[in-house]
Amino acid sequence: MNRRDLIIGASAAIAAGELAACSAVDETHTAGISPQPMPKSSIQRTSGLSSAASRSGRYFGTAVQAAGLNDSGLRAALNRDCSSITPEWAMKWDALAPSAGSYRFDEMDRVADFAGRHGLALRGHTLLWHKSVPTWAAGLIARTREWQHVETHFQRVMTRYASRVREWDVINEPIEPNDNRSGLRNNQFLKAFGPDYIEWAFWSAHKFAPQARKMVNEYGLEYRSDYEGQRRLTLLRLLERLKKKGVPIDGVGLQAHLDLRKGALDHNGIYGMVRDITAMGLKVVVTELDVVEADTGLPLQQRDSLVADETRRYLDIVLQFPNVIGINTWGMNDGHSWLRAQRGRENRGLPYDSNWRAKAMRNSIHAALA
Repeated sequence: MNRRDLIIGASAAIAAGELAACSAVDETHTAGISPQPMPKSSIQRTSGLSSAASRSGRYFGTAVQAAGLNDSGLRAALNRDCSSITPEWAMKWDALAPSAGSYRFDEMDRVADFAGRHGLALRGHTLLWHKSVPTWAAGLIARTREWQHVETHFQRVMTRYASRVREWDVINEPIEPNDNRSGLRNNQFLKAFGPDYIEWAFWSAHKFAPQARKMVNEYGLEYRSDYEGQRRLTLLRLLERLKKKGVPIDGVGLQAHLDLRKGALDHNGIYGMVRDITAMGLKVVVTELDVVEADTGLPLQQRDSLVADETRRYLDIVLQFPNVIGINTWGMNDGHSWLRAQRGRENRGLPYDSNWRAKAMRNSIHAALA
């Protein structure tokens, strides 16, 4: 399938009203979960972070792993603080289809079912990421250069969870200024399809979820360095191109993996980036908030204060814009954090410690949202 065929086909389907019908439904769509409308909230959350967020028309959520849902502390925190959850790994391509011709949805269904039972919205993370393409699919894409292989994956995932997911990270981390002059990451998709793969992905996602919010999700946009400044500029140029071409993109995910080793946040750079995204009519969601510590040898109270202060500084910048509609942390508990495996000592960069004691970071998030 080439770009012209893809866009003409999508446009014709829109005109005919066919996209909303989603007639090309995967045969396993009804397996494991029952289609139902996206819950606004079946549980009254009168205190906590989601309540604070809702007062300004925003939502608060977090990333979860299916196995982590066994933790009673996590379940309590989700019910108290969250109105949305994001599958940390279960929806990634290599998790769903590690071998050719076989999709296994058990872990993702478990996350989706949990969201449905507890009145939680569900984010779709992520459809296309260069680090989560299974070996068999990467080989197929490189060998055939046929976009249909990617679109078939979108179809299988999106039609299965279409009734649950209101917000999709269609493309994850497409920016890398060091790779080439365009600033786009020289990943397997760029090599196989050229830079148009990004707009193709959004048209394909729109085919299967026309009403959902469709986003590009990116990291490394927060600090004062030439490199991160170039990343911000490249992202804005990409968004401008997509908007001018009429690509159905609705928003931007700012991962916000904050890092105390990098020095000061670039207040003007962050503010200007979100201002320019706002001017394009796009929504913004903070999708993966956490904080990497610089010195884990400090007293705990000092460590937690530094993490909380950095969190508050960042949120105070981005929450000036009403089109920033959601805040998501990448986990709720230091013991479950992906940073735990990357640091010599447990990183304290999430709202709760390993024993589910609330930390200063949680207070900072609440104060910023209130």
